Amino acid sequence: MVLLFDVGNTHTTIALTRDGKEFEKYRISTSKYETEDEIYAFLKSFFKDFIENLPIVVSSVVPSVNVVFEYFAKKYGNGEVYFVNAPMYDKIVWNVNYPKEIGADRVCDVIAAKRDYGDNCIVIDYGTAITIEVLRDGVYEGGAIIPGFAMMINALFKGTAKLPLVELRPSETFVGKDTESNIQIGTINATVGAIKYVIENILQEFKVEPKIIHTGGQSVFVKNIVDGIIDKDLTLRGMYYFYEEKKNTAR
Repeated sequence: MVLLFDVGNTHTTIALTRDGKEFEKYRISTSKYETEDEIYAFLKSFFKDFIENLPIVVSSVVPSVNVVFEYFAKKYGNGEVYFVNAPMYDKIVWNVNYPKEIGADRVCDVIAAKRDYGDNCIVIDYGTAITIEVLRDGVYEGGAIIPGFAMMINALFKGTAKLPLVELRPSETFVGKDTESNIQIGTINATVGAIKYVIENILQEFKVEPKIIHTGGQSVFVKNIVDGIIDKDLTLRGMYYFYEEKKNTAR
């Protein structure tokens, strides 16, 4: 049994798995915990069993909370804590200027994409920011970062005097008849269009057709609009694969 913490800017997904295929998972606000004891209290309320003396894997894009997981591993885990980062995973060539700067969530997405879908993939992860990853011939070539749907809606709300905070969903039309639909078209619909445009240009760099994979909670917005498949557990599987590799090499 392995305990996984996927720490995002807004939410943290906590998952328990035996094999990296099936996950019992819950989401909490990243801002809700500041100590190892608070994390333990959350886990006791969620899982009831199997949360003590386990190895811990952390994919974090919030460095300020990482020390909390180190304390948690010592106090409630078995002492093993694995922080995902690109330089520590040598089964993929990270062909970018600064591999250590690649977000841990992006590293997990690429690891799982390569193992489960092959050497040629485009991965789009819909979170606070929308990230695009390019894996070509087994080499990570980089990608792109786009402001997330909620971030854009919140920016309009906070940066203007009258625009409201609207529901997070795409508009069914591209000509809005009210303020809400105008904002949804300009944020969600337009961003989906930008994603399609970026993918179309990336595809020109491939000699073989890559797998296009969408992941993250808001990937549902692109269903039937952008080519590809939706794989909501891609990041968690990447975390588990990272753990498998590091555990085996440590022996």
